[in-house]
Amino acid sequence: MAQQYYDAKLLASAVKEAQWPANELPEIIFAGRSNAGKSTLINALVNRNNLAYSGKTPGKTRILNFFQVNDKVVFTDAPGYGYATRNVAAAEDFGLLIDPYFEKRKQLKGMILVLDARREPSDDDQLMMQFGRNAHLEILIVCTKSDKLSRNQLINNIHKIAKSLEISETAITAVDSIKKTGIDDVWHRIDNMIAK
Repeated sequence: MAQQYYDAKLLASAVKEAQWPANELPEIIFAGRSNAGKSTLINALVNRNNLAYSGKTPGKTRILNFFQVNDKVVFTDAPGYGYATRNVAAAEDFGLLIDPYFEKRKQLKGMILVLDARREPSDDDQLMMQFGRNAHLEILIVCTKSDKLSRNQLINNIHKIAKSLEISETAITAVDSIKKTGIDDVWHRIDNMIAK
């Protein structure tokens, strides 16, 4: 179950492997399109408004941010994608940042792929899903902005997303970061990931 207070702090911002924090805590990487609500989700999980920063220009941030939470887990906030990957050079930079992390970070236990509940997964989402599978990570899909859909619309969209990503609907959690619905469910899944 989620707690009311979280000791959450920025450990490091890294543009290369040498800047990764020397930390043995289990890590969960958060990935998603630049406008999917990734920063809002991270902030909701730690009950803070401004831990993870969402830039005014989507897709411009090219760093990994490492946040330590309650001395038990590190959330790795990957750069948003979608805008930058339309540019070949920016896409290469993204790969140079992400590839080594997936390949070498031994304490990486799982990935939370953040999707907008209103939209079907993009090619970039599919590619990020493959990154996670190749790294043999447990993957949780979190659908944000679920409050903008009716219950029936949300059910239908979750079905479409599951079919598109070839996963079970039970691997998808819908959240409303404003009302905090679904946040306890995400924490439960994170606890299961880091317990392995």
